[in-house]
Amino acid sequence: MYLSHLQPEHPRALDEDVASVYFEALHKGHIGTAYDVAKELELDPCIVKDAIDQLTQLHLLRPEPGHLSNLVPVNPEIAAASLISPMETEIHHRRDLITGIRTQMHSLMHGYDEAQRSKKPSSSIEALPDEAAVRGSLHMAAEACHREVLSIEPSIPYWTASLDDTLARNLAMLERGVSMRMLYQHSARADLPTRGHIKKLIAAGASVRTTPQLPNHLVIFDGAIAFMSNPSESGPASSAVAARDIAVVGFLAEIFEHLWNSATPYSASDMGYQGATDEIHHAIVNLLAQGFTDEAVARRLGMSVRTCRRHIGALLQNLSAVSRFQAGIRAATTGYVDAR
Repeated sequence: MYLSHLQPEHPRALDEDVASVYFEALHKGHIGTAYDVAKELELDPCIVKDAIDQLTQLHLLRPEPGHLSNLVPVNPEIAAASLISPMETEIHHRRDLITGIRTQMHSLMHGYDEAQRSKKPSSSIEALPDEAAVRGSLHMAAEACHREVLSIEPSIPYWTASLDDTLARNLAMLERGVSMRMLYQHSARADLPTRGHIKKLIAAGASVRTTPQLPNHLVIFDGAIAFMSNPSESGPASSAVAARDIAVVGFLAEIFEHLWNSATPYSASDMGYQGATDEIHHAIVNLLAQGFTDEAVARRLGMSVRTCRRHIGALLQNLSAVSRFQAGIRAATTGYVDAR
């Protein structure tokens, strides 16, 4: 059983109409049908019915004993307690389960360590063959992290079920005072789910920047271990690589710093591309000049083909070009295309 099964994680806000219905119940001691309340408050009956349903769900209204057609108001503190109590019970239950799992696993660690020591010295590069191995290793690294996280997120990692899958882990590190710098592509600025995810991280203290293009997924914990998506075409789609060699991790951190220094800061108040459009157009022109198709350009920039073609159309208009060939010539003369 999950918490979301007990009650909605984010209950709807109590708007003015809902509050009016509740105060009407307080004033009269009870309320009857939605039609009667709507007539009294001069509101739409559908709005009142929705308000009554919401108040009932929140335990702020309950049937009057002996007069079940009437609803009486409930003390908000009592209503809150009745909602929260089963959630707190579930939280305690989950904590007990977590403690039990950790205790069981810890009892096996001595044998595991002994077996590892009896083998040949392990490579500083570890292949993580599937999603379970990747997520488990990331979880352990996050729990051990106490200083800094560097992250390159060109898209939702393929080992992640959803954006929310990593949010709790990242927020927990931020709450412990861990510094977090994250790089996303400019396309994330126009993606509502990603933008909402990023704003939660920024509110918790993370620093975020965006850039037109990014390499594969990369997460570095405390400059000690780096996780990279597996670039091998022969490997499973959900595999990754963990690197512990100090020279390799240091090199990857330098790549991150280079990308970070040239990226555009992202603020929680930013709307849309917010000044990043020119960089996107510059990247599109250069990729097209290298012979990439619209589909390949869109894939590299983390956007849909439709969005990419909309940018290409805007580019043609900005360059006063009637064809891509003409646009290419004018882009070269105006400095849009990087020198090769």
